[in-house]
Amino acid sequence: MTSTVVALVLAVAFSAPQGTFTVDPSATVVRFHIRHKLHQVDGRSTSIEGRAVVEPDGKVLAMVRIPVASFDSGDTNRDAHMRETLESGAHPFVVFKGVASLVVPAAAGRSPVPLHFKGELDFHGVKRPVEVPAAVEFRPDGMAAVRGKMTLSLEAFRIERPSLLFVKIDDACAVEFDLTLRRDR
Repeated sequence: MTSTVVALVLAVAFSAPQGTFTVDPSATVVRFHIRHKLHQVDGRSTSIEGRAVVEPDGKVLAMVRIPVASFDSGDTNRDAHMRETLESGAHPFVVFKGVASLVVPAAAGRSPVPLHFKGELDFHGVKRPVEVPAAVEFRPDGMAAVRGKMTLSLEAFRIERPSLLFVKIDDACAVEFDLTLRRDR
């Protein structure tokens, strides 16, 4: 009897919102940051597609897709060169597919809950395993906010690093994401 009560209390205290959530592109942004010894470049994309399914046991299945042509650094010449370097005609999307376990303590309320996605990133036609730390906040209006950041090695995805004055940009590309998802009805 005691073990049944404990199991019930734990199930209620650590249950995750279930259902399917879709990225709201009007309230979502992915940012990237690269460095060169002489300058830094910040860019973004707001043309993000994605979906997450939260299963009854808290397992989260997620997929996010970003068109390479949507990357915007604020400099059209640089962006055209970036699309050429990333071979956007042959590899038009960056795609992440991952799985995480979600445990939402009842006392968390609207506090962000940590997630750790393990999955695969398909970038520049190269698929590599990645781990992505994130946090999710479920809102009373049925929306969810997912935030996180990671660093990618351009060379790991076989991306030829552009150079300026014979000096290549750094290999590391910092990526931050701020996704807003709405619960499907």
